[in-house]
Amino acid sequence: MENFTYNLPTRIVFGKNQIDALSRELKQENVQTMLLVYGKQSIFNLGIYDRVKATAHALGITVYEEGGVRANPELKSVLNGRKTTREKNVDFILAVGGGSVIDAAKSIAYAHYKDDEKDVWGAYRGNATIDKALPIGTILTLAATGSETNGNAVLSNDDTGEKRNIKNSILMPVFSIIDPEYTKSVPTHHVIAGSIDIMMHVFEQYFSKTPHTDTSDYMSTGVLRSVIDNTRRVLKGEDSYAARANLSWASTLALSWILQMGKIGDWASHRISYPITADYGITHGLALSIIQPAWMQIALRENPEVMRFRLSRIGRELFEIEEPEAVIEAFKDLFREFGAPASFSEAGVTIRDEDAKRMAKTGVELGNVGNTIEIDETLAVDIFNAAR
Repeated sequence: MENFTYNLPTRIVFGKNQIDALSRELKQENVQTMLLVYGKQSIFNLGIYDRVKATAHALGITVYEEGGVRANPELKSVLNGRKTTREKNVDFILAVGGGSVIDAAKSIAYAHYKDDEKDVWGAYRGNATIDKALPIGTILTLAATGSETNGNAVLSNDDTGEKRNIKNSILMPVFSIIDPEYTKSVPTHHVIAGSIDIMMHVFEQYFSKTPHTDTSDYMSTGVLRSVIDNTRRVLKGEDSYAARANLSWASTLALSWILQMGKIGDWASHRISYPITADYGITHGLALSIIQPAWMQIALRENPEVMRFRLSRIGRELFEIEEPEAVIEAFKDLFREFGAPASFSEAGVTIRDEDAKRMAKTGVELGNVGNTIEIDETLAVDIFNAAR
């Protein structure tokens, strides 16, 4: 195991009716002027909008809004939110929604302090630093990204056709209210995409060259087991608060970085999956269900010693099988069971040689990626071809 320091400054307020704690949390942050960031209808359908406005009114907080944030949030909504925060002297941002809304809020939070608009996207390109941000709180409505307790954010730029990510502890929310009841209105296909996203976050931390990480490994397989079991319950029509609560908590744990302590994670699959969403409009979680088995296949070829151990251990815990190639096939079958594609063809997408080369170039444009194997453009092409 590697040495580590772990700190989770986000206050997690979990359970039924925990929106009642919003007043206390806003008071603790001494909020005076707030930007409310949200998506489309869920904030209204769930009654959260009225609760937030009433709570803010009772506390004398002035509220401005940045609504309509789309899935895979785009730079323009961030720049619009930045305009509001700077003109209205906003001192706090509250994000209500899933990962896309929270990621947009994080981007607005640091964009507030960027005098040059170009530096907002520059941070995603590695051309500008993030050294200050407005504080953020969240009310979660979808179990998927884990963005409620970390400093990660993903943003798209429609003008350039890029999708990029950032990671900075300054962007970690100060509190997150997680009421699993809010996730019960999420359609089944979003539950599936969310569950796969949770699993992929665990995979990225589980697959590692760092030896002797038994505790983290078994924590990872435990979270995966819970996601698989509870997703199956939802798909069987056994939807319940208990199932949604376990998925919600798994989502938070999966990317609170606790699973990566003492080891070096991989994260190549996420990086090289971004062009799939950008080019073909495939939901993030489903893009990963396509690319992850292909990554496993190429990683097994390139680093058989580490991957045979890793695949055998996870296969034994989840499927009671140990043969690495069979474990990869078991994951493909699991994704299909969930109704997700395990290849481009299953997603109805035909990938030509030039498509694989284009996506590979974009995926490693900012440098080689990965730890289990280091993926350059050539290996990225191999992965996209294996995913056909």
